[in-house]
Amino acid sequence: MDYIFDLKTLPESKLGNAGGKASSLSLMMKNLKMNIPSGYVICADAFKDGKLTDAAASELNGLIAGLSGNKTYAVRSSALGEDGENNSFAGQYETLTDVAKDGIIDAVATVAASAKNARVENYKDQNGLGVEGIGVVIQEFVHADFAGVIFTSDVITGKDDRIVGNYVRGEGEKLVSGSENAEEFRIGAIEYSYEGNKEMEPYAGTLRKYSLAIRSFYKVPMDIEWAVARGRVYILQARPITTLTRHSVKDYDINGTRSGYKLLTKTNVGEIFMKPVSPMTFSVLEKINDVLGLPDWLDNVCGQAYMNISVMCSLLVSFGETPAKAYGSVRDLVGEIPSGIEIPLSPFDKKDFMHKLKLLFFPKERSSLTKKEKHEMVENLDSISDDLILKIKKVESSTELMSFWDEVLQPYLNDGLASIMTESGLSLLPLFGTRKKIAEIAGEDLANRLCTGCVGVIASMKPMLLLEDVASGKMSREEYIRVCGHRSANEMELMEPRPYEDPSFPDKLLKDRPEDGPDLHKILEEQEAAYKEALAEFKAKYPSKRKWIDKETAKFIHANDFREDIRSKGVRIFCVFREYCLRAGALNGLGDDIFMLSYQEMFSLLKGDKTALEFIPARRESYSRYLSYPSFPNLVVGRFDPDGWLKDPGRRYDIFVSGSTAGADLPSDVKGFAGAAGVVTGTVRVIDDVSQTEEIIPGEILVTRATNIGWTVAFHKVSAIVTDIGAPLSHAAIVAREFGIPAVVGCRNATTVLKTGDVVTVDGGKGTVTIVESGK
Repeated sequence: MDYIFDLKTLPESKLGNAGGKASSLSLMMKNLKMNIPSGYVICADAFKDGKLTDAAASELNGLIAGLSGNKTYAVRSSALGEDGENNSFAGQYETLTDVAKDGIIDAVATVAASAKNARVENYKDQNGLGVEGIGVVIQEFVHADFAGVIFTSDVITGKDDRIVGNYVRGEGEKLVSGSENAEEFRIGAIEYSYEGNKEMEPYAGTLRKYSLAIRSFYKVPMDIEWAVARGRVYILQARPITTLTRHSVKDYDINGTRSGYKLLTKTNVGEIFMKPVSPMTFSVLEKINDVLGLPDWLDNVCGQAYMNISVMCSLLVSFGETPAKAYGSVRDLVGEIPSGIEIPLSPFDKKDFMHKLKLLFFPKERSSLTKKEKHEMVENLDSISDDLILKIKKVESSTELMSFWDEVLQPYLNDGLASIMTESGLSLLPLFGTRKKIAEIAGEDLANRLCTGCVGVIASMKPMLLLEDVASGKMSREEYIRVCGHRSANEMELMEPRPYEDPSFPDKLLKDRPEDGPDLHKILEEQEAAYKEALAEFKAKYPSKRKWIDKETAKFIHANDFREDIRSKGVRIFCVFREYCLRAGALNGLGDDIFMLSYQEMFSLLKGDKTALEFIPARRESYSRYLSYPSFPNLVVGRFDPDGWLKDPGRRYDIFVSGSTAGADLPSDVKGFAGAAGVVTGTVRVIDDVSQTEEIIPGEILVTRATNIGWTVAFHKVSAIVTDIGAPLSHAAIVAREFGIPAVVGCRNATTVLKTGDVVTVDGGKGTVTIVESGK
């Protein structure tokens, strides 16, 4: 057949022409094990001017001839755009149920004609839609004992720890029409529980199982229609809850807090992405989430990047951890959560996670490199990246560029990922436990001193350290560009130009470098001496732990080195992909507008599909608006409306809790993590952006939202660092320890409470900032 297909075998190429309802049913039939009434779809191209074409009518007659006369059928709309992420069209089209075999032709005509009814036209006008075309689904009718709907998340708050359902006795149309009052029930999503009428309880377990499977498959909150007949549960339809839509593809309207009640933080991720991310970068982050099997782990609110604490803790809870232990396991990575704030948990599909983890470590397209070759690849990633960039710049056509991806870059990416995974092994684990283990034996002070001084020169310090070598003539400008030209404040944003793209950038850095600045090599020597002193003190106090401490600090040193080195090499890979995007933009006359596409859309463009180009103006407008917003709160709990927050005169920049008055009931003192030991009293300089670092007067205390490698050039000027965002593993803490200056990180509200000119005492060992004198 050309126009009518069995839902179980609907070809992928026909999904777009089958309409939302049929596509959803077909995907569930193919991928999920559950009871779904069998049926067929008449695709939208079977209709012309609201009527079946002769060829399609002939196919329908043939289909009906083969149907059972002992059954009845439901004939329902499956319009293009119906039951999608942004628009449901719920109840707008006609639905006919319990239709006898000989009534199907008239029923199909009635449903198809409803595409032009006043309800549908009004719905389109209200939602600014130009959707045309309708498919029609013919399914075996379920003579229901009970029928209803289930929402996998609360449609108001977004909380998804309970599945909320409504039902009526008999056919579900009574619920839709409102002709009968519905019964409500709730089912625990994380652990099974049931609240509601006892007559529905026997089916609650199956409804829960089906609902969680559908939610996991679509990875968004779902609105599910179901029925119970003769003791069996059937799924009739599933569509996204449009009020909980996280992302609108067409205009890059993105707000992760709309898709669920969760706890988001800017700790660590806010240091990497200090500006809103472009659609291209966002698409890459989404791919990372998918590869890791952590839905929305790297989340996004109007372009601003967040880390999803809820999904991390939900993962650990699904493996048997208590919520408290789950948070304790990730605390150093995600930062401090104020007392009184509970981490919202959601159902987590650990099966899918384990599958993704297996693919990550044992991919289908396995690298053919030996262990030695993988080690060499990691070692040589810098030169490999530089060579690939030169080749990309020579590509002369879109076809050639697409082939270059398929034949060169993709294999390199697979080998590179495999090599990094092999090299990583368990080497990063000491980052998360070493300080705690030492503190349990010797206390926080000695643990901080040991973990502070043992790191040495890591990649994040090289731009500033090697600049001294350029100034003294030990290193050429060309070599400096080669070694450090890829590192910058917004180095993970694909749209952001890289320093190496401007060959004069070393001269600009040298111009801003004070001649009487500190000797960084000497600082490192002093840092190493302090570490050796702390190590000797530990061994003297705990002689039985001498070998143990050497082994633990060695692993900690390696973990820090490896983490920073891989981060630097990861930036090189981003540089390669940026150059690839730039070339695609140049070959297609788009320039920087190429970054308004996703990477999937860019590949489609290279193959000749220009469909996504129509989205660029709307996405540009959204992205420009995102750039105009100030930095949102470091912690966000629940649904966050940026425009509503901006209108609130009592808004806080450290934390936002949905339903509370801007977090007014939370503490506002300046306290954070012990980032780097030492006590300093000095004058505050609050800086919003790295471009303002020239305002810093030597000896001042830098107070800012977060720092990354692009800020390193300012560290030699300041006597201490205080950040809103951060944890012991964050950039500010690591580099402050390298420079030997006190740091308190992850304060949440330092830039709100402290003002330029305030005199404060920073205690990097205790993680406190005390106001000595308010500035004038």
